Amino acid sequence: MKRNDRAQAVLHFADFKSPCRGNFINSLEYLRPAVKEQGYETVYLFPAATAQREWAQELKKQATVYFLGASLLQNVKTVRGIIKRYNVRIIHSHFYKLPYLLTFQLASLFRRVKHFVHLHCALTIHSGFARLIEKLLLGGKTFIGCSEKLTADAKKYYPKNPAYTAKNAIWFPRLDEYEELDKASLGLSTSAKTLMMFGFLYEVKGVDLALEAVSELNESGEDLQLILILTSNVDEIKGKITKRFGSIPAWLHLLPPRNDIASYYRLCDAFVAPSRSEGLPYSVVEASYLRIPVVLSNIPAHESLKLPCGYYFESENVGQLKARLADALSGADLSDAFAAQAEQIKNDYQLSTWADRIIEIYTL
Repeated sequence: MKRNDRAQAVLHFADFKSPCRGNFINSLEYLRPAVKEQGYETVYLFPAATAQREWAQELKKQATVYFLGASLLQNVKTVRGIIKRYNVRIIHSHFYKLPYLLTFQLASLFRRVKHFVHLHCALTIHSGFARLIEKLLLGGKTFIGCSEKLTADAKKYYPKNPAYTAKNAIWFPRLDEYEELDKASLGLSTSAKTLMMFGFLYEVKGVDLALEAVSELNESGEDLQLILILTSNVDEIKGKITKRFGSIPAWLHLLPPRNDIASYYRLCDAFVAPSRSEGLPYSVVEASYLRIPVVLSNIPAHESLKLPCGYYFESENVGQLKARLADALSGADLSDAFAAQAEQIKNDYQLSTWADRIIEIYTL
């Protein structure tokens, strides 16, 4: 990143509408001063719906924040205005979709702008005409994968595009903020073993697999309850659960997200991650750092974590999932191993390392 006489900027666009700023926004905010040291200001851009979030309004008090509107023409005009006003030289897109890529493509015509597409989850590959549009819009872009697997996929489908890896990092201070929650006040059993998972994408996150495993274990005489944290798609997921069981099972508790996620982690005896696909899952790393037994599928994103205390099972194998849950809840004393794992995670997922890598990729 080279300095010049006129101030320059990085435009971060994120299709991010979560109720909480979480690790993602905290990571970008950590990056902002690091990028400024290189002579670049940071401008944030979010979808219109994000403007209603409390964290977004708070962010506006600390940084330069814009929101998209309802029409393509209006959005192209907004982005082009931002590019000109702040001398944007880098557009960094997160959680991309084709309409957004089209907006940036049109808005940056005849401007000297490098566009980085950050892959936080599996690369979307469309078919038919949409695939042609996708190739056109992604041609010439630089991919940043949050894991080696995502970077490899990008190179496979777009061999002419530059592609680099910047492994996700953790805002560890967030995990030090927690409230001692009372299980009874949340409607939870005080005697049952408590499992927890995130599940805003029913099939992708393997919610169906977790439900089957817990249901069968309870039918066999176990006393388990599952906390399912939903950041979005609540009605859709409730409908799928009701279709499967006739109603929401008494052992299942749907809870909203909270920024002090450690308050929820401290409720559980084990964390469950039966995902069919992931980028690099924050939640698995966070739970492992907090020394909670983690039961997770053996998909590439999970295997790449190489958790010495992780209870891995064959993806989509409910029988193995049940067995690994039993292992995780056995009560075996692994305190020394969990402590060593937590220390290794803290070393491996530092935001300073991530920020340095992002800045390095900008200059490649």
